[in-house]
Amino acid sequence: MTVSQQGVILAGIDGSDLGDAVVEHAIWISQNTQLPVTFLHTIEHSHHSEHPHHEGNLTPNIKEHLLDELSEEDHQKSKQLIAEGKVILEQAKLKAEQAGLKNSIAKQRHGTLPEALVDLENEVLMVVLGAKGEDHNGDNKGLGSQLEESIRAIHKPVFIIKQAFSEPKKLMLAYNGSPTSRKALDMIKQGTFCNQSLEIHVVSVQKNLDDAQALITDVSDVLAGSNIKVTAKAIAGEAINELTQYQQQNDIDVTAMGAFSHGQLHGFFFGSFTTRMLLESTTNFLLIR
Repeated sequence: MTVSQQGVILAGIDGSDLGDAVVEHAIWISQNTQLPVTFLHTIEHSHHSEHPHHEGNLTPNIKEHLLDELSEEDHQKSKQLIAEGKVILEQAKLKAEQAGLKNSIAKQRHGTLPEALVDLENEVLMVVLGAKGEDHNGDNKGLGSQLEESIRAIHKPVFIIKQAFSEPKKLMLAYNGSPTSRKALDMIKQGTFCNQSLEIHVVSVQKNLDDAQALITDVSDVLAGSNIKVTAKAIAGEAINELTQYQQQNDIDVTAMGAFSHGQLHGFFFGSFTTRMLLESTTNFLLIR
């Protein structure tokens, strides 16, 4: 496969239910793109003592002792988190080696995931994240608390994993003519995401069918001469309903789309289209910023 840019596949992993699926999808992408994988585990220092104290009733000397106790407690907790993270990273590297990948890298960083992504953005071609972290283990609904912030933190494609690994067969591009959806279309044309192993569907949903068809014509013009065969569909209706229905009817594994094209203020008042799609769909997502 031809890769237009060089970089690594960065997989953010933790002890969540989706952790193994993130690792396995990152390995799959690496095998298809011949790009190396970096596994990233982050440690946030947000530990709070499990033993409640009523500080208002304490003398200054006892308060000072309490601070020492909390500092030691935090130190021990940090050591535990570091050790647990190293085990997670070692297991990921072992799985990559067993899949035939060489030279995978493990990184452990202190701080939040969005902070780490910003620091590492220049060396990354694509990020792979689970839709929910370990704070949501056992919860089949919702999204991780840091997911939107992580996606917004960088301007690289982010592959969001929502289900256990099964080799993807079909990708649907939700195309609306926006700059980010055009960027996603260019990725498909250039072959930067596993095109050889995927059946490509391009779907445009507009209130007016003629408008949707015009966008599909635009897609055909962009892909002309690229030898990429796609199933193209113009649909009139409400975008989220029609796209999720198309996903289900056509057994789509991955949905590619532009992400958060409006600002955060717009999303606060009107709800983010990206977030609603993530919540209402069961497919994995390739989000383009």
